[in-house]
Amino acid sequence: MSTADILILLRLLAAHLAADFMSQPRNWIEKKRANGLRAPQLYYHIAIVGVLTYLLLADWDHVLLPLFIMVTHLLIDSWKLSRPAAIRYFLGDQLAHLLMLIAGWLVYSGNIPEAGQLFQQLFYSPIFWTVFVSYIIVTWPFGYVVSMITSRWQKELTAEESDQLTGLANAGMWIGRTERFIILTFILLNQYSAIGFLIAAKSVFRFSGKLEGSRERKEAEYILIGTLLSFALAISVGIGAQYLIQLLSG
Repeated sequence: MSTADILILLRLLAAHLAADFMSQPRNWIEKKRANGLRAPQLYYHIAIVGVLTYLLLADWDHVLLPLFIMVTHLLIDSWKLSRPAAIRYFLGDQLAHLLMLIAGWLVYSGNIPEAGQLFQQLFYSPIFWTVFVSYIIVTWPFGYVVSMITSRWQKELTAEESDQLTGLANAGMWIGRTERFIILTFILLNQYSAIGFLIAAKSVFRFSGKLEGSRERKEAEYILIGTLLSFALAISVGIGAQYLIQLLSG
């Protein structure tokens, strides 16, 4: 896989990003969602996708790849228009576009054998699976662990009032997942000092207010316990993964 091939892939990605985000007015998106396949804005958008792909590919005698990306883009966008505006459909839409773009690029550049070899190397690489499993562990199972350990204090807090703890729905879960993901990434990159900044930033943000009253103090302590547990679990997995990677590399 040559540098020129990678450059072509990057230009195709740039064409997709420019067409899907920079060249699509908000009212086009609204018209497409309201009128579906009957919206002319959908076909304006597909035309822009094709033109930008052709221009950035810069292979003036080759039109099959831009046509392929146009057709697949139309099919994927048609599927998305029948779905509600939700993050999972947005991510699915972009992932499908990316996969089609890479598939077209592989055929165009003749890198299908190299891609197969790379996939095979990753599939049989213990280092790849160490990193992959580590991210899975800190993102999902550890959330349940923290929740189960802190459940007794959550019950104590909710027992004082008829309502549940105030806040956005599932915000704590997503905060925990994100912070553990970031901590694991910092450890794998040997950026331990960045973890300290993350802890300090979260502590200042969460506990900058006054702790007036028994409930406020208990809630702050509950959040602090959950945070420290989350950080400790992520750090332990990160150090373990790093040690295993060094062992496998040696």
